[in-house]
Amino acid sequence: KLVPDVLGISLTEAIEQSPELRTRMESDSQIAKLLETARALEGLTRHASKHAAGVVIGNKPLIEMVPLYKDAKSGDVMSQYNMNCVEEVGLIKFDFLGLKTLTLMSDAEKMIRTKSGFEDFDINKVSLEDPVTYDMLCNGDTEGVFQVESSGMTELVVKLQPRTFKEVIPLVALYRPGPLQSGMVDDYVDRKSGATQIKYLHPTIEDLTRETLGVIVYQDQVLQIAQRMAGYSLGEADLLRRAMGKKKADVMQEQRQRFVDGCVENEIDRREAGDVFDLIVEFAGYGFPKAHSTAYALITYHTAYLKANHREEYLAALLTIESANHDRMSRYLAHVRDSGIDVLPPDVNESERDFSVVNGAIRFGFAGIKNVGAGAVEAILEARGSETGRFRSLFDFTGRVDARKVNRRVVEALVRSGAFDGVHENRAAVQATIDSALERAAAEQRDRATGQESLFGEAAGGGSMQEPKLMESAPLSERERLSAEKELLGFYVSGHPLDEFSGLLSQYTDCTGSNWEGLVGREVMVGGLLTAMREIRTKKGARMAFATLEGLDGSFELVIFSDTFEASLELLSRAKEGAGEGGATPLLVSGTLEEGETPKILAREILPLSEAEERLASTLRVRMLEKDVNPDRLAALRQVLGSHPGDCPVVVHLLIPGESETTLSVGAVRGVRATPDMCRDVDALFGRKVTELTH
Repeated sequence: KLVPDVLGISLTEAIEQSPELRTRMESDSQIAKLLETARALEGLTRHASKHAAGVVIGNKPLIEMVPLYKDAKSGDVMSQYNMNCVEEVGLIKFDFLGLKTLTLMSDAEKMIRTKSGFEDFDINKVSLEDPVTYDMLCNGDTEGVFQVESSGMTELVVKLQPRTFKEVIPLVALYRPGPLQSGMVDDYVDRKSGATQIKYLHPTIEDLTRETLGVIVYQDQVLQIAQRMAGYSLGEADLLRRAMGKKKADVMQEQRQRFVDGCVENEIDRREAGDVFDLIVEFAGYGFPKAHSTAYALITYHTAYLKANHREEYLAALLTIESANHDRMSRYLAHVRDSGIDVLPPDVNESERDFSVVNGAIRFGFAGIKNVGAGAVEAILEARGSETGRFRSLFDFTGRVDARKVNRRVVEALVRSGAFDGVHENRAAVQATIDSALERAAAEQRDRATGQESLFGEAAGGGSMQEPKLMESAPLSERERLSAEKELLGFYVSGHPLDEFSGLLSQYTDCTGSNWEGLVGREVMVGGLLTAMREIRTKKGARMAFATLEGLDGSFELVIFSDTFEASLELLSRAKEGAGEGGATPLLVSGTLEEGETPKILAREILPLSEAEERLASTLRVRMLEKDVNPDRLAALRQVLGSHPGDCPVVVHLLIPGESETTLSVGAVRGVRATPDMCRDVDALFGRKVTELTH
């Protein structure tokens, strides 16, 4: 897990790029030996393997063209040649890939069809000219939209302001490392906005590059240009395209001669032909098949349409499809709330198997609750779908569901995750009553099985005798309630321990779990709760740690080297979630941001969020109106400020509304210790908020 998630990375590169892996190797001789052995084996052929999506097609029986291999377990027949060699012998390889976004769209469609007026909704029949969809894209509301939700892609969409489907197609082709590094994307954006003039490679091919503003974006354009200018056949042009991708000098020189000679035969100036070839080579290395880009653009548009026009259903389907990815889920849950949509905990009477839409809110599904398996979900939905309908109480629930599938562990998980809040207000009382409710249900079901009338009534859930009352129990604290939700759902749903600190976090942090991608390599400030920490010793015996910091919309991995660790040891111990009677201590962490599956911070300084105003504030400003000023109040102000000596400068602003604002110095007060208590004392003097800390 410490190897960076980079395609084709070697162990040597992994050790260079991962400080944690390097530290573990240096501090543990067994790990060092493991990596040494692994590097000796790296790259050797281990076994016969297959490309899960690759299908080889020939124009005659494959046994006549390529050696075959039959897998002993699956019976699959495979080529013994690899992907490059099968093409050398004249075969074609197709990759048939699955895409979970198609499942996401299908799930969203099913939910939309349950709405009145949308019974026949079909995403493939929607207009490609929907202004609401393009407005959403142009405003940068791209979270959860296929291919365009990263910060860089969102920025590109906002710059290009697409208003037609044809303008969406180049997005996928442009946002790749090659075009970005070459400056091609900036050139395209400037041409699109009118900042620079559109120039074409040659008048004879203006129509071939007009839709891409004179820039070669697609591989198809390379083929067409070679065909139009130099008389290539499409087969020859495809060989030219491949040669450009491989950039072999001798082959490129041959192709250059062929291209220029062909242009001259078509009465095009030799020098102009050479210049065009050189420009084609520059662009062609970044070319992208237009068919691929168009297909992806259609999915981009369809997901954007669903989000723009059926936001609740689309986001519910998105949460379902990403439910196994904790960091993405945290990010999407935060986005749902930012969209003004409530996220509701599970409910025995309203939840479905997956996330669903209930009265404009998104409801957690049963499948998302830890310890609630598929059989239990099926039993609950079956009981609720019977003639008896909704569950009236815990006793009604336990009496009607199949006890073989819905056992004590399942019921407890439902209660602690909040699924019974809709029928019983006191979650603690329900939890205390689980055993007696299950015993009563077991007795009823035994009686029914033997044909006897129940001691408690005529039938489960519908007996003539009154149900027992819940056992008395003090309500759970906010912390206990949220802790249970986090344990069973993986997320805080009905609230978050950091909600009360959201103002401070937004004021003092510049990086969150949803906006970190554009900040890699920079010094950042992040905030949240310490949810895990693992301490190790380096080769030199120094103590350091790896930790997880969870914010409101995602988490960060912290690498805390020995100096920072020793300086913050007491604070880190206090900050572990649930430590001490006062609960968790929110932290601010400054350090360098590194990219990874979960963003990583190389921590430089760690401090409590409660000390942020005091430690990070650069100026205390006191804003008074003319009517606030009198000798007694000013004297009291000077006394309060003087009783909190420190290094933070104080600036007093005297405002006369509509006329002037005067800045005053405070005599005899050099600076203050800008604590929340001090600010409250100053505000109390004036009977309203007059203090402002800037940093």
